[in-house]
Amino acid sequence: MKEKIGEFLHRLGYVGLLVIIYLISKLLFRLKVRGKKNIPEKTEDLVITSTHSSYWDPPLIGITFGLRRKIHFIAREGLLNNPIFSLPVRTYSTTINRDKFGKKDLINMLKTFKQKGPICVFPEGTTSEDSAPKSGTVRLAEKTNRRFLPLKIEYDRSPTEFPFFFAPAKLTIGPPIDLEKLKLSSTGGRESEDTHTGENFDYQALSIELMDHINQL
Repeated sequence: MKEKIGEFLHRLGYVGLLVIIYLISKLLFRLKVRGKKNIPEKTEDLVITSTHSSYWDPPLIGITFGLRRKIHFIAREGLLNNPIFSLPVRTYSTTINRDKFGKKDLINMLKTFKQKGPICVFPEGTTSEDSAPKSGTVRLAEKTNRRFLPLKIEYDRSPTEFPFFFAPAKLTIGPPIDLEKLKLSSTGGRESEDTHTGENFDYQALSIELMDHINQL
C-alpha cells in the first residue's frame, strides 16, 4: 500500500512539474516538434538518446513526451549542487559522476536501464561542443535489450538573449533503431560474426555512429 501511495505521489509530482515547465516554456520558447509520430505506443524498452546543448533539453523533452510517459533521466551529478535543479534531478533522475565514472555509477545506470519505462540519456554527457560520446549507453542498451529513440534539439538563440523570450527551438524525433541495425550501419550494411555475437565489437565506434545518426535528423 505504501509503495502504491509513493508511486502515486511520485507521478503526481512529475505531472505538476511538467505543467509548470510547459507554462514557462510557452513564454521562453517557440518550440516546433517534428517526428512525434515516431514515438511508439509502447515505450517501456526505449532509451531516448539526444543531443545536449542546453540545460533546457530535459524539460523540453519531458513536455514533448507528455504527461502519460514518465521519463527517467540520466543526469550529471554536479546538477545536485544547483539550487534550481537539485530537487527535480534528485527525484526524477539517476545521477552519475561523469568525470570520475566508477563502479557505483555503472551499477546505478544498470539498475535504471533494467527498470521498465522510457529513460533519457545524453551520450555526450555534457553541453560542451565537440565532446565525444561515451560508450556506456550502447553497452547498457545491449545488456537490457533496449531500443534507441534518436532525438535532436536545436536552438536559434537563448531566451535570455535580446530580443528575449520566445526563442525559436526545434526538436526532431527519429524512428526507433535497435542495436542490430546500428551495428549494420556502422559496418556499412555488411553482416559479420561480431554483429550477432557482440564480441570484439567497437562500442565507442557504435556510440559515434549513433550520434552521427542523431545529428543527421
